[in-house]
Amino acid sequence: MATVNAQSPAATTPDPLRHYKHYQDSKDGPSSPYAGGSSFMERLSEAVASGMGTVGFLVASSAVILAWVFANHVVKFLSNSWHGLLNGQGFDPAPFILLNLVFSAVAFFTGALVIIAQKAQTRTDKANEEAAARHRDELAQYQTDLLKRNTDLTEQIHALSEQVKQLTEEVHTATCRPR
Repeated sequence: MATVNAQSPAATTPDPLRHYKHYQDSKDGPSSPYAGGSSFMERLSEAVASGMGTVGFLVASSAVILAWVFANHVVKFLSNSWHGLLNGQGFDPAPFILLNLVFSAVAFFTGALVIIAQKAQTRTDKANEEAAARHRDELAQYQTDLLKRNTDLTEQIHALSEQVKQLTEEVHTATCRPR
């Protein structure tokens, strides 16, 4: 006959996040390349890339552009109006070559930062997929073990039921003799 495990369920239940230890930091600081363990540049890239897709970024960029155009034309206006008060044609005349150069640089760095952030995310996704696969394998093994234990118990119950049936028949025969 099978014996019941006397341990509490909490003592035998494994940590549900044991396959995702790559997110934890070691005592010496981040040791994992995932979720905080990335290099400084990767963390910076992720922060900048996530910040560029916000309304705040659009507002700040628009303010810079408007300030650029305003300052450029105000300088030109003051120069023309007050006879050389500032003595210039504006620091970036009408086709805004310098502004275009700044936008090109921003586009370059944005692309580079996004690619770096995607590479870091790809590594994290891969680690999560591997952890999920290990978890699925463990669950499948656990279910197989439970099914085997259930089958064993069912066979034991069947054997006990047969014994009870036999004993019942013996008791019935012994107590209910025809008179």
